[in-house]
Amino acid sequence: MKKVFLFSACLVAVSLIPMAASADDSSSIESNAYVSIEKNDGSEIEKPVNPIDPTKPVKPVPEIDGEENPHPPSTKGPLSINYVSNLRFGSQKAQGNDAIYKVKPDQLMDDEETVIEVPNYIQITDNRGTNVGWRLTVKQNGAFKNGSNDLAGTELVFTNPVLSAKSGKTETAPTANPTFTLTADGQEALVMNAEAGHGMGTWADRFGDTNDQATSSIQLKIPGDSKKVAGLYKTSLTWTLSDSPQQ
Repeated sequence: MKKVFLFSACLVAVSLIPMAASADDSSSIESNAYVSIEKNDGSEIEKPVNPIDPTKPVKPVPEIDGEENPHPPSTKGPLSINYVSNLRFGSQKAQGNDAIYKVKPDQLMDDEETVIEVPNYIQITDNRGTNVGWRLTVKQNGAFKNGSNDLAGTELVFTNPVLSAKSGKTETAPTANPTFTLTADGQEALVMNAEAGHGMGTWADRFGDTNDQATSSIQLKIPGDSKKVAGLYKTSLTWTLSDSPQQ
């Protein structure tokens, strides 16, 4: 009987000792987070930015070297062309030999109204949110003309494209065509191509990394046998942004 009693007492004593909490003794609960995405209608126009530092806004100067410097406003919609530089090759003496003329840097005003020089560039914004990509092409609208006179056989050659993003990201950059040439026949040339998953946000494609390089990154080639009546010659370029990439 004593052995049974003592055993029972030990059992009671053990049962009174509190057990330590288990490491798996935890609980959890879920909560929710919400965001509603609306389709961008393009009503907010993206303003031009400095192509070297796209975080800084700029605006065109109204006149350069005594000539008007007109710029159309940004195209409308969530996929838009916001800015394109006008190309200026200055005053040149007529030559009977083939000649190559360098472009002048673009001139803009910063947010303090100070005139700055930057490489010539084009700015694109994709705010669609679909990430399906896009492509940009350009063509020359006929010969350089001065009244009834034109410069036959000219070529506009673009090289050294440098891309920069307002977001600072590079992994989703579109692809810039390394070189292309425009002629009076209006043949379209590819400028940039953004495959699916690329080209979202605001991008500046400048021709030349610096102002020194920029002058030789867009060149006007005029044949020596082209008739050159003294005067100001002009042409225009049409830049077309399409909502699907080139395959």
